[in-house]
Amino acid sequence: MEIENKNDNNIHSFKGHLLYSLGAVPSALPYNMISASILLFYETVVLLNPFLFGIIWILYGIWNAINDPLIGYFMDKLRLKKGRRIPYIIYGTIPFTIGFIFLWWVPYPPSAQGLIFTHCLIMLFLFDLGFTLCMTSWSALYTEMYETEKERASVVAIKDLIAFVSSFIGIIIPTFLAAVISWEITGLILGLFIPLTMLLSIKGSKEKQEYQIDSPLPIVSAFKQTFSNKPFVIIALTYTLIDFTFGLTIMVLPLFAKYVLLVPEGLEGIAAAGVALGIIASIPVWRWVYANKGPKLGLLLAIIFYALTIWPLFLIGDLISLILVTIIPGLGVGGMLMTEPAISTAIDYDEIRIKRRREATYNGILTLVARLSIVLSGITLIIVQEFSGFDQNIEDPLMQPATAKMGLKALVSLVPIFGGIVAAIIFSFFPINLNAFNEMQKELTILHEERKNKLERSY
Repeated sequence: MEIENKNDNNIHSFKGHLLYSLGAVPSALPYNMISASILLFYETVVLLNPFLFGIIWILYGIWNAINDPLIGYFMDKLRLKKGRRIPYIIYGTIPFTIGFIFLWWVPYPPSAQGLIFTHCLIMLFLFDLGFTLCMTSWSALYTEMYETEKERASVVAIKDLIAFVSSFIGIIIPTFLAAVISWEITGLILGLFIPLTMLLSIKGSKEKQEYQIDSPLPIVSAFKQTFSNKPFVIIALTYTLIDFTFGLTIMVLPLFAKYVLLVPEGLEGIAAAGVALGIIASIPVWRWVYANKGPKLGLLLAIIFYALTIWPLFLIGDLISLILVTIIPGLGVGGMLMTEPAISTAIDYDEIRIKRRREATYNGILTLVARLSIVLSGITLIIVQEFSGFDQNIEDPLMQPATAKMGLKALVSLVPIFGGIVAAIIFSFFPINLNAFNEMQKELTILHEERKNKLERSY
């Protein structure tokens, strides 16, 4: 029997790569809008107490640590009639969209701090539930569908270009739109891109039947095997520090622009324009590096470059200088965010060890570990804002204490340096270089052929 579907050629064509990569829009746009604007929105528009916001961010991180690995495990374990990936994308799109749109609709006065706190927490939890269902499945399909380093590098270049443009929109556009049409309408407009692009990405996706014949591991054994995978543990910790380092910078930049650089209301998002330009400009270079030198060298170089070039933000005093100077670390971010090749390599390593495909389990646990960055960010924000004396009730930026402005400077420069250095040290121990990867692919080719033969015999 012929197992390969006639649509396989379309899946592996440029059109297929592009359609699949459209899933990067809901992966990047809403997540980066939240990262860049939620602190500004809830502390300076809704006037939520900074301490309460920090608590929300910590609880949000803990919620991620609970739901992400469990969802990932059960995705690998359960077999729905229409597959174990695509159905979850369809179902997850609903809470994903609702949680995001209503996160920016807060119908309570500043005096109702408890209601604001609860509303924000519920919408974040709902958003993340849908995000996890969709993105865990979508990310798992990347490792399943694309097996060679060159195809992975080609797809990740398209996907990351779309993701970077989406991130650019999510970081820069919302504050401008909100100043013109309100935060509620901005959230609605950008939120509609979630179902539109998420469902389009399914047109470029296909589940492989031969991966669905594996019997799942028991839950305790599955987690034990995952955490005994050295390459995965290393990339998971590295990913966490990248998320913390870059995510905190993007989150704080609008406050930095407003209170340190005195940028007018509605233009705070422009503070990240330099980083975004650097990211987009660097994509062709990093695509070549990853395809020809492998994920270990590519990611390590990117992290080091970013950590060594972010420090000038501490000295910046105006918006134009900020945009120009941050183009340079943005070049490093372009490669630093291309973590999928290293993650997929760690998953391939696991398949060789235990003879099973467990992408969703790995992506769920990766999210568990990585979302600890949210907890780190929440703790860091509480410590710095509380001790520096930042006051969200002071509308005039000139009246904020000098110590508060110093704290914002530290958050966008000194903290990222520390996180980047630690990430580089950890990832230097990643054991799979390009030669080792090529040898692994030979073993996987044999293993996959055995699966196909087994599936043929079952019919």
